[in-house]
Amino acid sequence: MMPEIYKFRIVYVLWSMLLGMTSFLISGAMACRVIVLLDNYILATIIAGGIGGLLLGLFLRMRQKIIRMAIGGIIGMPIGLVMSFILVEGFGSLFPSIGAYFENSCIPDIIAIVLMGITFGAIFGSMIYGRKSIWLFSFVCGIASIPSGLLVGAMNSGYWIKAWLENLLEIFGKIDLNFLAIVISLGIGIGLSIGLYKYVPGKAPKNKTNVLV
Repeated sequence: MMPEIYKFRIVYVLWSMLLGMTSFLISGAMACRVIVLLDNYILATIIAGGIGGLLLGLFLRMRQKIIRMAIGGIIGMPIGLVMSFILVEGFGSLFPSIGAYFENSCIPDIIAIVLMGITFGAIFGSMIYGRKSIWLFSFVCGIASIPSGLLVGAMNSGYWIKAWLENLLEIFGKIDLNFLAIVISLGIGIGLSIGLYKYVPGKAPKNKTNVLV
């Protein structure tokens, strides 16, 4: 049988991931209103990242790290968006034949969103725990971004899932499904990273400010 300590750790990691998803779902939905009203994605990423980080810090009772988490979201999400766009578009410009080959596929969407996840995770993690956490946060957030990349690619390709989600979320008004999917995946990645980092040998912070400690 699995020792109780490992069961406890798994529960905490999953709980942290769930809170990350919930926090960024709320902030992403709020940011979608900004997109509808102002059509400003940079401002929307600032709002989504800042409020998502703030809520996650409150939910996890991170105390002195709450402000850092909000700042990490405010800085990390717009930078991640810009960096992913620059890298993908720049690669397409440098290698036009390759760019043209993948132009009508979901590959560019997946790559851009994964790059955004890696960048956001690195910045967010460094704001909370310092440079030593960058490798874990960037890796986990990058992996967590793959499903949303596939989902965004499917919606952009006209698959049935876009119409299904629009009908499902119709009660909330007009929502940018691509943006919301990306933000939620980043929240999942950040929540999962925090949960996992707590149990990395020799890396976890000594203070016990998190929930379920």
